[in-house]
Amino acid sequence: MNQNSFNNHRIILVDIKSIKIANPRTRNKFIHNEIKENIEKTGLRKPVSLRKIKDGEFEYALICGQGRLEALINLGETKVPAIIKDVDEEDGYIMSLVENIARRNPRSAELFEVVRDMKLRGLTDSVISEHIGYSKDWVNNITMLLSKGEKKLLSAVENRKIPLYLAVEFARSNTAEAQHLFLNAYEKGLIKSKDVIKIRNILDQRSEGKKGSKNNEYIYNKGNKKISPEELVVLYQDNIDKHKSLHAKSEYISQNLVLIKQIIQELLQKKDFVSILITENMDYIPTLIIDSIKNEEELK
Repeated sequence: MNQNSFNNHRIILVDIKSIKIANPRTRNKFIHNEIKENIEKTGLRKPVSLRKIKDGEFEYALICGQGRLEALINLGETKVPAIIKDVDEEDGYIMSLVENIARRNPRSAELFEVVRDMKLRGLTDSVISEHIGYSKDWVNNITMLLSKGEKKLLSAVENRKIPLYLAVEFARSNTAEAQHLFLNAYEKGLIKSKDVIKIRNILDQRSEGKKGSKNNEYIYNKGNKKISPEELVVLYQDNIDKHKSLHAKSEYISQNLVLIKQIIQELLQKKDFVSILITENMDYIPTLIIDSIKNEEELK
């Protein structure tokens, strides 16, 4: 095999025994055999990427090309064409992750693990976004779910049972029970995405005791049984009905206040009525009533 140039990098032949596989990955046996057969038939089409290291046993560390390197070893080769990159361990590792994403369509779970690794190495969401080609918001949502250990929600996203933005909304619930309740209800088609935030607020308020003393009423019903997705829908509908009832009462009171104000203002136009108020020393009452009505109107 002759030395050549590739993408403005010089390709050299390197002894395989001098290469350290720094971050070995397990590979599907079928894929491994496929790589081996392709190299045996057509030769190595792409050199591996290495970086120089100071090691008593090895001269280079592998960045990209583990499958190709292992295939050459199985074919009895002792040397491999390689491009030497002038990068440190951290950049080499990131390059390895990025190339694995770029050369194939990884499963979501694999991509999530790549994001986790990069995050553990201190990379920001913006930097991770640039490396893997996904938006910063996407990375931010994934890191949020990863940090909270939401394996079930991530699995649902991976299997396309729920969109990512809904998984994030579910994860913002106060308890794991509430999250699983949301997931089950959504998968059964009992709730719509537009209802999620409202329902979550209802559940969170009940769990935090905003309607009284702290309790787990939203999780347990009679017999200490966990609430079902169907019961969640009933709870949500009850809440809607209560709000509608309160709104109707508010409208009724508002209309009556307007009517009272109008009647008083009309009475104050009558001299006989005003004279009676003055005689009975009650001339201040209309003002008190009208001011109270104004205050109620301003509060709305």
